[in-house]
Amino acid sequence: MRGYCFCYQQIKAEGGNLTRFVEAQKLTGRDNGRTPFQWDATANAGFSTGKPWLTVNPNYPTINAAAEEEAPNSVLNYFRKATALRRQHKVLVYGAYQLLDAANPPIYAYTRTQGPEKVLVVLNFTSEKRAWALPAGLALGGAPWLNNYPTFSPAATPALQPWQALVLPLR
Repeated sequence: MRGYCFCYQQIKAEGGNLTRFVEAQKLTGRDNGRTPFQWDATANAGFSTGKPWLTVNPNYPTINAAAEEEAPNSVLNYFRKATALRRQHKVLVYGAYQLLDAANPPIYAYTRTQGPEKVLVVLNFTSEKRAWALPAGLALGGAPWLNNYPTFSPAATPALQPWQALVLPLR
């Protein structure tokens, strides 16, 4: 609220009035880019028992925090898995970073190495399935630590699904 008061005072000092302030808020305020947080499927998405200042998105009965909590493959639970993995494997935080395949912008791939531990991170930043050749000298060391698809078939040239993100241990 303090920022709004300061902004109004500044506009007023420049000869403006409340109408000019409101018009400025339409252009610079955050209200045009957000809606009340969708906690659950109850009235007003569980955001408030009163009428919210902003309209609640009509998808709140199906897209909400409670639904994300219950779905094992939700974005929320995927994020939780990723952060738990990062805490468990310090190589992901402190390991030496090496970019792979810089000439291939749709695929972001890199390794992290710390002592005997080495990991490969491969991300497909496209809506299409992509083949990506595992660089010479890298050998997969087991099942993915993290994968946003239910399966992964290791191969010399793995097929990455659209928007697939993999964290794979290396030997």
